[in-house]
Amino acid sequence: MANYGMEGPRKKNVRAEMNITPMVDIVFTLLIIFMVAAPLIEQGVDLDLPQTETVAIESPKDKFIVRVFSGKKESENQIFIDKTEVPLKELEEKLKTNAFLQEKKEIYLHASRDLSYGYVVRVMAIMKKAGVNSINLVTEPLEKE
Repeated sequence: MANYGMEGPRKKNVRAEMNITPMVDIVFTLLIIFMVAAPLIEQGVDLDLPQTETVAIESPKDKFIVRVFSGKKESENQIFIDKTEVPLKELEEKLKTNAFLQEKKEIYLHASRDLSYGYVVRVMAIMKKAGVNSINLVTEPLEKE
C-alpha cells in the first residue's frame, strides 16, 4: 500500500499541444521563395491575341469600357471612358480613382483598327499600372464571304 500522506494521489497535468514551429518555418520559407519569384514571373503587358471568330459580350451595361479612336497624328488620338474624353497623361489617375473599376479590376478596350500597335500597348501598360488585372480587347466578327 502506498503512502500518499495528506496530499492524496499525485496527478500529472497532461497537455496535448501541437508543436507548430516546423510548420511556421515551412510557411516562412515558402513566403520568401514566392516573394523572390513573383517579380520574375510578371514581365510586360499580358495580351491574348484575338481569334478569327469572336464571342458576343453578354451585357455591356455592367462592363467598364474604354474606347480609343485614332486621329491623323498620334497626338490627336482620343481616349474615352464612357462618354468622357480623357487625355493620355490623365488616364492612369482617372482609372485609379474610378470606384467601379477598382472593384471589378477588368476593362473592355475598344481600339480603332487604325491605331498603331505601339500606342495600344502604351494604353494597356497605363491600365496595368493603374491596377487593372484583366484587359479584354473587343473585336468585330469576321464578315462572311
